[in-house]
Amino acid sequence: MVGGGAAGILAAISSAETGQQTLLLEGNQQLGRKVLIAGNGRCNLTNRDADDPEHYHGTQPHFVRQVLRAFPLQETLTFFRDLGLEVKEEKRGRLFPTSDQAQAVVDLLEDRLGQLGVGVVKGAKICRAVRAETGFVVDSRDGRSWTGRRLVLASGGVSVPKLGADGSGLELAKGFGHRATQLLPGLVPLLSPDEYIRPAQGVKVWAEVRVALGKGRQAIDTDDLLFTPYGVSGFTILNLSARIVPFLERGPLDLAINLFPGQSPEQVSEILKKRWERHPQRGLAFSFTGLLHGKLVGPLLVKLGAAPDQPVGRVPKAQRWELARLLTSWAVQVTQPRDFDHAEVTIGGIHTSEVDPVTLESYLVPGLYLAGELLDVHGDLGGFNLQWAWASGAVAGRGG
Repeated sequence: MVGGGAAGILAAISSAETGQQTLLLEGNQQLGRKVLIAGNGRCNLTNRDADDPEHYHGTQPHFVRQVLRAFPLQETLTFFRDLGLEVKEEKRGRLFPTSDQAQAVVDLLEDRLGQLGVGVVKGAKICRAVRAETGFVVDSRDGRSWTGRRLVLASGGVSVPKLGADGSGLELAKGFGHRATQLLPGLVPLLSPDEYIRPAQGVKVWAEVRVALGKGRQAIDTDDLLFTPYGVSGFTILNLSARIVPFLERGPLDLAINLFPGQSPEQVSEILKKRWERHPQRGLAFSFTGLLHGKLVGPLLVKLGAAPDQPVGRVPKAQRWELARLLTSWAVQVTQPRDFDHAEVTIGGIHTSEVDPVTLESYLVPGLYLAGELLDVHGDLGGFNLQWAWASGAVAGRGG
């Protein structure tokens, strides 16, 4: 027996491919609902760098290594291409169906389940699972019951609750004696009280964002940065959140935003000097026209305490230097993530120290396997979390 989600579907397929009679219990009335929203409905299937363990995080970061080796990127691509799915690559190594349809991924997976004779029960809201002499007994809220020799729990975390994520799988695992870490929203926008970003809401820029995590560690990313009414978002923030949200539990952090990625304060100061020498009569704010989004210029000049109408030919070198420093290291404080309704993944889950990293079988309960977001593993943005779902599901379904 297997419990739903992307990892659950792969577990069911892998189990059936080994010749085992397999039953897939899905809590929703539709398979793969989270797959359907992945990549804004296009399904960011995996990533060209998906085999690199550095893209996965948890309290035991090395836990993922053997699973990723057991079902690596190439096997993932071969599996889906054998189903009929063609794949294309986009920026940062993200891999999508060439049709740009997440529905195609779910349809092909359902077709494979049917080919293998996997029994699929939808709307199976499981409320109880216990170990019996012959294996496991699983009961649903509506009174139905099933038995099986092995049980794979792969029901996900608590992110995007509107899609049915309710933490029930975590409670079932706890019922078997497993412990869960603290659960936090991941791949999520961040809240900021910074008054200077409010006028820039709706502006999206290409920026480098750095954040110090203490003990010489830092997280850094360069991509789209979106200013919002509540704080900051965009690819770079969502991706960084996978690493920094746990640190926000200890207190606010300052993001250092470089609006000229790859450029130093010295280089930006020189850019401004040359622009101002060409048009010394222009006002300071207007001098950025064509260089920086207009809705960013005003707040930055206010923060610096500079007069927007001051002719640039009269701007002192020291003030130009301070402006260049601000443009390359704008400190924006963030205090906490948005809630699970806005999170793509759950940070945290069942302690991986209680699970065999080779087979994903529980150390506590023989025959019980755990996979996917249910475990304390989360990946960076860009297809890594689906790769973890495919890989861990396949390994758990094979049963060692």
